[in-house]
Amino acid sequence: MDIDELKKQSDRSYEIALAKQNALEQARSKMVLAYEGHLFLADPLTINLVRTLSDFHEQFVLLDSKDNPSLINDPKDFLSKLIEKNQEALNQYYQTYVKNRTLR
Repeated sequence: MDIDELKKQSDRSYEIALAKQNALEQARSKMVLAYEGHLFLADPLTINLVRTLSDFHEQFVLLDSKDNPSLINDPKDFLSKLIEKNQEALNQYYQTYVKNRTLR
């Protein structure tokens, strides 16, 4: 392999890594859920916390992304929306990941 070929491979690896990083950041930004006047991050931590709290309480208070308290009156609806938002964002990220992986 000559130096030009190595440079091309290096550039391509950098482009793929950058595309992956950008796609992941985009996915994280799409995980923001507006719910009853508050913003929540639909990440695994929030989903698991809501699931756990909903197992023990019919309603509960949760801090939003700005650390403001929010009364969650319908935990099942809220959990459903969190999961939907999370999976929507991750499905788009996965599609980008697969596309970039096949370009290698």
